[in-house]
Amino acid sequence: MGRQTDRVDLEPVRRILKIIWLPFSWASAWFRVSKIRSTDSGIFDPYIPLGSLKTLEGDYEGVSDTLANSEVLESSVQPKRPFFILKSVAFLVAALFAFRLISLQITQGQENYRLAEGNRLKTELISAPRGLIYDRNGVALVQNTPSFSLILRPSELPKKKAERQIYLEDLAHLLSLDRANLESTVSSQASRDFITLLDGLNRDQSLSLELKTHGWGAVELVKQPTRLYGNLASLGNLLGYIGKVDSEDIKKRPNLLPTSYVGKSGVESAYDDILQGIPGQDISEVDSLGRSVRTVGNMPPISGNSLILGLDASIQQVTATALQESIAKSGATNGAAVAMDVNTGDILSMVSLPTFDNNLFSPLTDSAARQSVLQDPGSPLINRAISGQYPSGSTVKPFVATAGLASGVINANTKIDTSAGKIEVGQWTFHDWKTHGVSDVKQAIAESNNIFFYSVGGGYKQITGLGADRLGSWLAKFGFGQETGIDIPGEQDGLVPTPDWKKKVKKESWYIGDTYNLSIGQGDFLVTPLQIVRATAVVANGGKLITPRLVKSSFSIGSGQKDYPVKITRDNVADSSILQTVRDGMRQAVISGSARSLNDLGVQVAAKTGTAQFDLAKNKTHSWFIAFAPYNNPQIAISVIVEGGGEGYAVAAPVAKNMIEAYFKLPLSPIVPAP
Repeated sequence: MGRQTDRVDLEPVRRILKIIWLPFSWASAWFRVSKIRSTDSGIFDPYIPLGSLKTLEGDYEGVSDTLANSEVLESSVQPKRPFFILKSVAFLVAALFAFRLISLQITQGQENYRLAEGNRLKTELISAPRGLIYDRNGVALVQNTPSFSLILRPSELPKKKAERQIYLEDLAHLLSLDRANLESTVSSQASRDFITLLDGLNRDQSLSLELKTHGWGAVELVKQPTRLYGNLASLGNLLGYIGKVDSEDIKKRPNLLPTSYVGKSGVESAYDDILQGIPGQDISEVDSLGRSVRTVGNMPPISGNSLILGLDASIQQVTATALQESIAKSGATNGAAVAMDVNTGDILSMVSLPTFDNNLFSPLTDSAARQSVLQDPGSPLINRAISGQYPSGSTVKPFVATAGLASGVINANTKIDTSAGKIEVGQWTFHDWKTHGVSDVKQAIAESNNIFFYSVGGGYKQITGLGADRLGSWLAKFGFGQETGIDIPGEQDGLVPTPDWKKKVKKESWYIGDTYNLSIGQGDFLVTPLQIVRATAVVANGGKLITPRLVKSSFSIGSGQKDYPVKITRDNVADSSILQTVRDGMRQAVISGSARSLNDLGVQVAAKTGTAQFDLAKNKTHSWFIAFAPYNNPQIAISVIVEGGGEGYAVAAPVAKNMIEAYFKLPLSPIVPAP
């Protein structure tokens, strides 16, 4: 829209010239009168008293006598007065008038006009609704609902101290507020545009207050959209919640209104700039008491952009239900599960238990309910899928196998005799969970052969092994020991221990036993469920390490849909033929190995179980399971952990089975932990 050039108004200039000329006209008139007084004489001189004239006697004699006495009259005329001082004073006054008028009308004219308009017009900013959030199928995961606040504008309070105190006392009584606290708040925040007196009001409360405060010039009810989240399990850990803007938020983003809500966690926080809309304006004419007389104009607010997640609400619900049942039947308390598209990184489901209802953080919710979540010993606010750090157990073996094959330590045909069931190094013995005999890499993955992977990692008999540094480097290529870069906050790095790390942190030397433990996902090695599902996707998709994401696109009514690009962190992690060997081993685990419970599905699955020790004194283990499907054309990768749940094939595998069934729309199997 073009900008129109302002027209020059000459009326202020004319008024200034008239006022400047006024003292000069007065001085000129005075000067003319004084001049007449000094030069004119005779009977028609108005400044000669009548009593000073001689009486006229006769018709002509008087005239001649008067003419004869003209010298006497002339001698009585007063001398001319000096007018320099009067002229100077008049000029000085005129100059002062002129300077002040020029300053007010021309130099400061626009500013004074703006201030005058501000005294007459009142502009109120209207908060814009936040954009909505949908799953991949268009299911709304959140909606906006109105919330009301009662605010006080200190600038509109009575100016006199006594009147202000009476006003605040009456207001405190009307709203059932503590008068002393109200006066203290107003005094300490007098410079602010407004002070929030009551917040989180529903519609009924706001209507009641609107009636009570009618005619109170300094108080006002404002409407602010807030969130109502859907009843979907573990949604709080993903979407997060919103809260009132604070001083730090306004410092970083001055465009926010003091009444705005901003994202405090999850997607709401990570995408707050996109979800925030553009505030509108309502301009009204007000009287001397600040009361609105009529509406002059308005600009409606513009809603924020909406988001489309890669999440599938139906898979999310199935995942949460299956995980909850498995946790309860195993006697555990916590767990997490993630499903990811192996080609795009879209998170199809992500569940962390225990979880929380993010509606509890709405301003309409009682604060006691929020406090119960904050004090919950189960820490439901922690998203275990991205922040929980656990030893991986045997789920790391496909990645160790890839490292061994790519480094030439073994090949697809290498066979290792593991019939001893243990490796002895000095006084230390490293056991296997059963005797496997002679095994190649595919069989070792399928049967979770510890001795085979001890050999690949640390060396045994004719196998030289990768060694700690090379093994650690390969695990880093799969994304372990670093954030995945998912688009929500709170992610943890995990840990890939190295000799340098151990010396620096533990002040201890690195031993061969440390390498053996790392080779089977034990010791100090820590992963998150998201890290291990991303690594599984690398095996499934042929070597691409993809950045996981919750949000796949955004859209608005005006600009349409914007798709976000897939981010590949590292391409060609390993040769495709090597990864095919590993995929074959994971498929064999389902056909004849430790993941046989998934062999009856209507889709071919490749998988790996894991049982990770974490409390040796109590002999407690985490239950792990990873999988991808379909085997020949992978689409989805899955990781499941049940903290302290026991064996991976017994507790975590049934959850993964239900997740795959939900993705491929197969009939769901009952959650019955295997014996």
